[in-house]
Amino acid sequence: MADLGEMFGGGGGFGWGIITNAGIILLGVGFLAILGGIIYYFAYKRKAYNIPVEIKITRSDGKLLNAEWGKGFYDLKKGVCWIKRKKKKPVAMKPFDTDKFLQGSQNVLTVQQISPGHYVPVLPQSFLEMVDDKTGETASLAIVKADFSESKSWKNQFERQSKQAYTVMNLLKDYLPYIGIGIILFMNFAGFAILYSKIV
Repeated sequence: MADLGEMFGGGGGFGWGIITNAGIILLGVGFLAILGGIIYYFAYKRKAYNIPVEIKITRSDGKLLNAEWGKGFYDLKKGVCWIKRKKKKPVAMKPFDTDKFLQGSQNVLTVQQISPGHYVPVLPQSFLEMVDDKTGETASLAIVKADFSESKSWKNQFERQSKQAYTVMNLLKDYLPYIGIGIILFMNFAGFAILYSKIV
């Protein structure tokens, strides 16, 4: 215990040098992790949102629509499509048939916002021109196809699974071998430091 106290104590010598070096290494690793996260976000995440998304937003009267452009990211690994509006957090949407719902050479996707956190893909299939018999005004009636099937229940289930994936038990389950290796290396390092301090 005395040796451990001398090695990790506040005084100078070999033990203080070990603590200083370990602190420098931890700071370096932390800086590299932050830098790597920033590079990952800008180099990968931004490129991943490669689907132009036309977002139809129903106004409070339920009759008129607002529209704006967003971006979409179809994540095949997780089985989800992320929809991102400007200055808003990405929202998970149920995956869809890309062959049917992506339009044109630029693969534009049209979605309807049912609620702030709920989108469904919409496909304009055809337009009919209608003429009012009394006023003579013309209007276009859009016939659309929308995928409302189980979209809300899918979203709730996806959110539950996402939250469970980052619990402490799951993290321990996934990283337990690495944690064990780290503990063994630390104990070996501490034992070597104690032996070296006795020899010196």
